[in-house]
Amino acid sequence: MKNYFIFPALLCYFMAEVLTSDHKIIWIILMLLLLLRVILLKRPLLMLLMILLGGTFFIRVNNIKATSEINPQESKLVIFPDHTKINGDLLSGDTLVDGQNVRFIYQLKNLKEKQMWQSLSDPVEFIGSIDNVEKIKATRNPGEFDYQKFLSNKNIYYSIKLVKMNDLKTYIPKTIVERINVLRIHYLKKLNTLPKWLKIHSQSLLLGYSNGEEKDFFSSLSVLGIIHLFSLSGLHVLIFVTFFRKFFSTIKVIRELTDWMLLFLLPAYGVLVGSKIGIWRAILLTLIGIILTKSKLQFSSLDIFSLTLMICLFVQPKSILDMGGQLSFLLSFSLLFIYKSSNALMATFKLNLVSLPIISTYTYQFSWLILIANLLFVPFFSYVILPTTILSSILPDLSIWNLVNDFFEIIYSFLENISLNRQFILITGKFSLVVVLILIVLSLFNLETKNVKNIYLKSYLFVFTMAIIFNKVPLFGQVSLIDVGQGDSILITTPFIRKTFLIDTGGKLSFPQRNWQKRSSKNQVETSTIPYLKSKGINKIDRVFLSHKDVDHMGNLPTLLDQFPVLEVSFGSGLQDNKSIKTIINEHPKIKFTSLKQGDNFETNGIIWNVLWPKKRSIGENGDSLTLLASINGKSWLFTGDLDIDSEKKILNDYQIKIDYLKAGHHGSKTSSGNDLLKKAKPDIAFISAGVNNRYGHPNKETIKRYDNHQVQHMNTADYGMITWYYYPLMQNNKIKTFLKGELIENNGIKK
Repeated sequence: MKNYFIFPALLCYFMAEVLTSDHKIIWIILMLLLLLRVILLKRPLLMLLMILLGGTFFIRVNNIKATSEINPQESKLVIFPDHTKINGDLLSGDTLVDGQNVRFIYQLKNLKEKQMWQSLSDPVEFIGSIDNVEKIKATRNPGEFDYQKFLSNKNIYYSIKLVKMNDLKTYIPKTIVERINVLRIHYLKKLNTLPKWLKIHSQSLLLGYSNGEEKDFFSSLSVLGIIHLFSLSGLHVLIFVTFFRKFFSTIKVIRELTDWMLLFLLPAYGVLVGSKIGIWRAILLTLIGIILTKSKLQFSSLDIFSLTLMICLFVQPKSILDMGGQLSFLLSFSLLFIYKSSNALMATFKLNLVSLPIISTYTYQFSWLILIANLLFVPFFSYVILPTTILSSILPDLSIWNLVNDFFEIIYSFLENISLNRQFILITGKFSLVVVLILIVLSLFNLETKNVKNIYLKSYLFVFTMAIIFNKVPLFGQVSLIDVGQGDSILITTPFIRKTFLIDTGGKLSFPQRNWQKRSSKNQVETSTIPYLKSKGINKIDRVFLSHKDVDHMGNLPTLLDQFPVLEVSFGSGLQDNKSIKTIINEHPKIKFTSLKQGDNFETNGIIWNVLWPKKRSIGENGDSLTLLASINGKSWLFTGDLDIDSEKKILNDYQIKIDYLKAGHHGSKTSSGNDLLKKAKPDIAFISAGVNNRYGHPNKETIKRYDNHQVQHMNTADYGMITWYYYPLMQNNKIKTFLKGELIENNGIKK
């Protein structure tokens, strides 16, 4: 059975993907091919093992599900400080309710309460009043970080809102795991006294903890491909085990006794650092190796890896279904097969090829500097960062750490500047699962080859290049209503030599708050628009149109201009005098800003644009909204911003228009989409961009009644998430697809 345990291990992984993935058919085909391979091997014992383990794992996965729905009530809760985050006046984290893990949020009442939670060094228990329970929300746009899937992989399905915490007191840990967790909390508090970078190093590298304060730092490391060094993994366990064995060897303790100690210490260390999958993979590899050695059983490295994979899957079947888990196991697997005579440069290059498809399909980009960054930073990490981290954690009160911290500040500022340089970033777009699997297989075969130039590398580069070209030179164009909540943001692209346009950016109103209450958060451009653009392989926006001055239409413009290349920004005549627009223009001298008025027209890559409004210089109110009539692949689109009924009538006095699609004005408010417009323009479908359960009651019932009376079908992003109209010039075909409900057929009506 030597080297055959990989088959049941892969079967378990494929089954986990089949039961949880959106690409079930592909994983079922792979599973059937795997079973066919085992049958052809003609090994009855292996087939029996596959059946037993496969059946057991199937039962195990199906038993993992959310328990019965949680009811709003008072409940006794326990919260560990290292499982919480404080953001302004919001306390959030994980806890147990009725035996299941849930996310909780709680609005802190005052500064004193916030300081109490910040200084907490022990777990607490209390009677919590649960005001609201809801399922973790799904993403509403493609390309977004899937928070629902992220939490479901941790078996968290519900979120609760706490309104009161009564009888709060220190919780006395009851299990060995809880006691180790308390030890972790105390050590984290001790490390808080260190200067900024040494604190980040020690907490993340020694205890696997991040408080989320340095998201930009970890984002820079991710872009450069060295984030794995700061995530507890096999490297750190290897260093720990090597140091442990050498230390006890020095004081004349025999290897057998040392290994017995490791059998108990390594699991305790896994709990201490937060039980992350990467660390447990490395710990299990070490533990299985020790146990097999003591049992005098002969297992290959591949079998030990396979056993580790199966144990991790049985304990937590979803643990390796995200980027971190997949990279951890894939790179560990790759190290088993890499050509032994490869030098450091070639080994790093080959391993980067293995990880690149995974990174690209999750982040939609990679840095050209990945290879150089790994070659230079790994030695720096091993000989500078790790030693100073260990020493500072043992002797945190030394004054020299301030100088060391200043040195790290210089290094990380340089890395941040490099990571933000767009010249070094290639936006790849999202790869299909088939492409990712092909690239991984080719990269694994490339590992064992002696020659640099070989058929596997050439095939890999060809497939990788074609996948990028497919994303960047699409055969279709599109009009997408991005779901930005209660706001507008519409993406328009052309096929082939793609041009990209964005009408409005979305935005949210902010209200005055005290300093201690202010929360740091990303806006819709950061969480939805830019990730979606990158997922499509888009690396610049040719033109942004601003309908008017309201925050829900242009509030996110500064973020967009700061974080994504934009060539031109256009708005209605007169808006350039607006104070906010003036500031934006002054801060972005390299971007072209232009004003438009009625009568302007232009053509870009087959799209004919006509400006219908404003007629004269305006101040950017709703009635002044920049109104665009666009002819796209033989269909007419009318984009009206928040245009009111009076201005609609004035446009109809100047133009005779017939349209196919209407972007509903003012989110479906009764002040827009008047009877005259619907009667004369005769749109087939009206697209509404409105927030779920918004405070304004948009779309208004009166507006919906008007649509129905004029036989205008209507769709709302609040119901469908992102709504996209695709057009295919080569086939003279078009279709509508929504993110939440799939493809819609116009002729047969709209799915509700």
